[in-house]
Amino acid sequence: MDIKGVIKAHGYTLIDVANKMEITKGGISQIVNGSPNVKTLRTIAEIIGCKVGDFFTDEMSEVENTAPVLRCPHCGQELKITLE
Repeated sequence: MDIKGVIKAHGYTLIDVANKMEITKGGISQIVNGSPNVKTLRTIAEIIGCKVGDFFTDEMSEVENTAPVLRCPHCGQELKITLE
């Protein structure tokens, strides 16, 4: 999970988000370096204007890169499966 990277990519700093959440710099640091709950992720997503799923992009890429290639049993063409 790359909360810090997503925050930065949306033009915010950790301090900006901490201020909007009314928590300390240490508090936001604990969140981005720990295991935040869904409610906290939703709050951050609303502040910076993204989806909660954006925080998990790295994990989704790892799954896609390690997934086996699936092929159509009739034509042999590779099937692309995406998770939403």
